[in-house]
Amino acid sequence: MLPQNEEKLDKIRKDIDRLGVTITQASEVALECLLSDDKERFNEVRDKLKNVDADANQADNEIVTSLALFGAEAGDLRELVSYLKITNEFVRMADNLRGFAKNMAVYLDDVDRFLTLKEYILQLYKASMSAVTTAANLIKDHDNIEELYRKVQVEESKSDDLYALMEKNILDFGALSADFRANHAKILGTVRKLEKMADRAVAVAKLVLFARSGGELKLH
Repeated sequence: MLPQNEEKLDKIRKDIDRLGVTITQASEVALECLLSDDKERFNEVRDKLKNVDADANQADNEIVTSLALFGAEAGDLRELVSYLKITNEFVRMADNLRGFAKNMAVYLDDVDRFLTLKEYILQLYKASMSAVTTAANLIKDHDNIEELYRKVQVEESKSDDLYALMEKNILDFGALSADFRANHAKILGTVRKLEKMADRAVAVAKLVLFARSGGELKLH
């Protein structure tokens, strides 16, 4: 690749990395909110994510320009296509995290309803965010790709198990009032956003692995 093209690709890598950093920083704030029951700080989570869509669009435009104007070699072409898909995954992660923060700020007002599930939510949150953070780190870590990829898969699997356990416990509330069960089901719907974030982290990890190593890309 020509020097100016390599410079363009390096800028795109930094743009993608910045998106991942933004999401992981916002997720750290959300965890602090959960641990401290500070509903007001959930607004900070959404503030940190407010530019994700615009930043992703900018990165996409850079990628499309590179694809259209520069004769990328096979490896660079694979990387650019992967980044084009990764920006979409990060945007959807940000949407999930915004929705989680918005709803949790409401649930914290209802202490009795929330406390019965808080420990499950915290465990699931930590597993999902570990998957997201590890996937984001994959973008700039070229030395431990296989190891980090496996870690993302482990954390995503853990989040699936925790979500299933939480769902089972809510169903076991059958002897309680319909309103009580309905309220907990709403929380479950919100927590589902965390499980989806872990799924998207696996997609990002697969895309990074494909960009670096090639092979057959399977996201589903």
